[in-house]
Amino acid sequence: MRIYATVNDRTARRCFREQKHRKRPLTVLDHTLPAFGFTVAADDTRTYFVRVVRKLGADNIALGKTTETTADEARAKAVAEIEAAQVERKAGPLMRDFADEFVRRRAHRWKPSTRKSNLHLLKRYILPPLGGIRVAEMTRANVRRWFDSLSGTPGVANRTLPVLSAMMTAAELWDLRPQGSNPCRNMRRYRTAPRERFLSADELKRLGFVLDHAEDRQAAAAIRLLLFTGARSSEIAGLKWDWIRETRAVLPDSKTGPKTIQLPAPARAVLASLPRGGDFVFPNRTGDGPMADLATRWLKLRALAGLEDVRIHDCRHTYASHAVMDGLDLYTVGRLLGHADTGSTERYAHLADGHFREAAGRISGIVGGALAGGRKREADHGE
Repeated sequence: MRIYATVNDRTARRCFREQKHRKRPLTVLDHTLPAFGFTVAADDTRTYFVRVVRKLGADNIALGKTTETTADEARAKAVAEIEAAQVERKAGPLMRDFADEFVRRRAHRWKPSTRKSNLHLLKRYILPPLGGIRVAEMTRANVRRWFDSLSGTPGVANRTLPVLSAMMTAAELWDLRPQGSNPCRNMRRYRTAPRERFLSADELKRLGFVLDHAEDRQAAAAIRLLLFTGARSSEIAGLKWDWIRETRAVLPDSKTGPKTIQLPAPARAVLASLPRGGDFVFPNRTGDGPMADLATRWLKLRALAGLEDVRIHDCRHTYASHAVMDGLDLYTVGRLLGHADTGSTERYAHLADGHFREAAGRISGIVGGALAGGRKREADHGE
């Protein structure tokens, strides 16, 4: 319910008949400045606020409790917020304000891991240097200077640029920038050397010994499944028993959408050795969710095996690398890994060089034999 009054310190202390028997807060608006007022909660907590209309929509801003802020102080803050919103409607929002709206409208479409990563990149790398610039005033030069400042961490820069670009595209769609004005478009990313660390046969032997004798049996089993399936660590850590269908695991969602993980005999043996006490194959310590610390537990296992430079994701690289080196074609490897496009599998192409050389030798031998056979038949015919 809303009522109008002259908002001052005396009004803020009044008892309101309208407040009685109400579960929802009572709103008291000022006669002369209707956007300004205070709310009275069910527990009689009273808070000054102002409602402002921005380029992206209306917003209620809390100005402080009536017990901590005077009415005159709250009114002054309200006027300042209203004036700032008027400027914003003409010039557009600042990047820091736009970021909140961007996340509100778009984050529900992101997978949990993507949401966590994007929010980190926004907070750590985008908003500190660019938050004070108005969205409509972001230029190619701004983006170039910002991108150059991240040259010391090219991988971070390459991951952050698409987030900023998505913000600028959204700004165009919401009429905060002219169409086709995305300043990130066609920005060339840094070249980074692909990291293709995989475990050799000797390293796998050392790791196998550690896994056989590990005290952390749950983590050891999870690592074995990573090596036997080539799955992502998040897919194994969050695996549910209901998703397992004899020789495969059918995931309703993954980084690239629904996915099927093949479960060869060694993987099935690992699963058969695990207790089934809940929904998750690898439950957390309380049993009400998936294991969330596999990467941390991997650090202890790799140290025991003397593999300090091996990331948990390298278990996936190991699976793919040995598959390619054993002669499996890249298309099949990509399907097993669940790659959305063949480009993701191309990084392993050089590992197949030996296989390709052998195949080339076989083919040339066939052709050469045919050529030699042809000459021999001609010679025999001449005799």
